[in-house]
Amino acid sequence: MMLFTPGPVAVFPKVSTAQTQEMMTHRGKPFQAIYQPIIVDLKSMLKAAEVHIMTGSGSLGVEANVQNALPLGGKALVLSNGAFGDKLKEHCALYYETRFERLKDAKGWNLERAKPHIDKAAAAGVKLFAMVHHETSPGILNKTSEICKYAKGKGMLTLLDGTSAWPAYPVDHVADHIDFYSFASQKSLGCPPGLTVVSHSPDAVKAIELAPVRSNFMNFKTYRKFAPKSETAFTPAVSIIYSLRIALDMLKKEGQSAFIARQSEMAEHVRSRLMKMGFSLVTEEGFESSTVTAFFCSKNKEINQFLQSDHGVKLGGGHADWAETTLRFCNMGDLDMVKIDAGLDALQAVKSKLGV
Repeated sequence: MMLFTPGPVAVFPKVSTAQTQEMMTHRGKPFQAIYQPIIVDLKSMLKAAEVHIMTGSGSLGVEANVQNALPLGGKALVLSNGAFGDKLKEHCALYYETRFERLKDAKGWNLERAKPHIDKAAAAGVKLFAMVHHETSPGILNKTSEICKYAKGKGMLTLLDGTSAWPAYPVDHVADHIDFYSFASQKSLGCPPGLTVVSHSPDAVKAIELAPVRSNFMNFKTYRKFAPKSETAFTPAVSIIYSLRIALDMLKKEGQSAFIARQSEMAEHVRSRLMKMGFSLVTEEGFESSTVTAFFCSKNKEINQFLQSDHGVKLGGGHADWAETTLRFCNMGDLDMVKIDAGLDALQAVKSKLGV
């Protein structure tokens, strides 16, 4: 099956094969020799003060960042424009008094739209600003750098859910004014699912030490105690860490700038061909994703069924506000222009067959 899905994505054979290496314990020098270079690379690539790897889904990293951010009685502001922004609000509301603003119609967040909400929140004593970097449900890339800079200037810590973002989009904790960030292994990096990476700025580290302990597994104070030994706080998914090492090596060899450019080129090609087929794109112009392209179509479920049964192609289904009216063509993982065109050709054939 050719996967053009928002995650898990098609995994490169060498990344997948890495999981079959002999198992080892997560305590001791052999594991440290693998884990320590991974952390060094991630800290360098993300310009982060600290990085920790957790075993679990992307949602684990997001909630862990949220619950380690503020003291008791803290207040948060969440901006959303899709299902994962809505979920981020649910995470924040578990721990803090939370203000929430939602854009509809697949519109993206920029500073002009976010500024009045940040101003009101700052005046009300809000100390945590949170939003999704790349909203996967309709494929929106929010203008997070300019927004986080403004929120930081208003005295807030900034938290981004980057579950489906890095490394398809650049992240620099310093230049982008990000305090808490997280991403998942099974998205843009093209690894199997099972790991989430959290990264922190110096301000985030200070906040972590001041926050109360709200759980055991998500307590970053514990992770920080094991970090100097280049070990995880709890038993990690060792096999996927093997894969992570290979995926990072591939990224370094290609160069992240080249990787980002390639993702953007593929997405632009997808958008162009979809529009030539007569499909309308969902996302507001100027906020297009480099990895997820949502498009309106009738008979969306039937199209995906025939793609799978007749062509061995799987697209991402419509999601959230767009569940019944769209499909998502995603370009992440082990894909190139030849495979993408094969998927688009299959879509063209099914479109003609169903008369949509």
